[in-house]
Amino acid sequence: MNITAATLYTAILISAVSTSLRAETALAELEGAGRAAELTLPIPVIDTADFQRLTPEEAAKRLPLFDYRKTDVLSVTRGAQVSHGKYSVETIEMRINDPLGQVGEFTQVFTVYRTDRPGPRPTVLISPPFIPQKIDTLSARHFTRKGYNAVVITPFESLTDTSRPLDKVDDMLIRYTITLRMCIDLLETMPEMDSGKIYAYGISMGGIRTSLAFGVEPRIRKAAEIVGGGDIPGIIADTRFKLLEELRDTRMKIEGIATVEDFRVYMKKVMTVDPLDFGVLRNPEDIYLVLGRGDKFVRYPYQEKLFHSFSRPAEGRYPEAKRSIVGHIPTAAKFNRYINLFVEFFER
Repeated sequence: MNITAATLYTAILISAVSTSLRAETALAELEGAGRAAELTLPIPVIDTADFQRLTPEEAAKRLPLFDYRKTDVLSVTRGAQVSHGKYSVETIEMRINDPLGQVGEFTQVFTVYRTDRPGPRPTVLISPPFIPQKIDTLSARHFTRKGYNAVVITPFESLTDTSRPLDKVDDMLIRYTITLRMCIDLLETMPEMDSGKIYAYGISMGGIRTSLAFGVEPRIRKAAEIVGGGDIPGIIADTRFKLLEELRDTRMKIEGIATVEDFRVYMKKVMTVDPLDFGVLRNPEDIYLVLGRGDKFVRYPYQEKLFHSFSRPAEGRYPEAKRSIVGHIPTAAKFNRYINLFVEFFER
């Protein structure tokens, strides 16, 4: 893709996520413009010296890190359902006593989008990259048009918080996964939700959150993610995403880490969980990944590592996947098209 085309993609995306009245039209134009940029490519070989999959037994030993008690949920406050024609929206606040015993009490917000179709409906859990953005709202609306309920889970913490020590990054991911599991507990009490058809979806960091939760939580029937990845130390070390670069460089200065390679080594030492760890616990056929070969935010090798963490090459079993030749933003911006594919995938 030439510079002019890449600039056009970015300009359309920025316009789409910042101008609500024209957002869906602009993203539809971008989706059409990018169709030719997608390829069906052979499965690449990952250097096994750099990627070692856990055994099922090793992965299972890490699952207690995500345990919680029902009493950790202190209260649930439900807002009014606001109708928007073909769907309605409700904000739910859950007051939680931190299961990790670190941050005390906090409030977790879920935004529930209900389709107008009758009967218990399948539900998609949407994990935003950082905080909910227009693209997450548009994703939720698109799912409701397909007859799905959707729940946008507002992260209590952001990966880009420079005040967080590096050895607490994995705690942030664990805490988010626990709150997602608590969300499922709540959904199971709602008659309009089909508890046997709960799915997960996310873009970018939301895809990383989604793939981790899918590996840990068996009640998620299938998952789909766009330009996520695995090996978080490597993702942050090699990213060209400004916010993550600033996080990395700020924490390196505060914690006295001299080089990016030293950062990578330190992060691998202190992190206890990664999305790569739990793919071995799920069927490869139950996750759909969209990868961007030109991605400079989540570098392509880390997207492929995630793909291979869910694969069973000795059995000839692999996740469903599409590989785009463009970068992070133009791949993510085609989410409407991919959601159509994800719905078909969920319903198989």
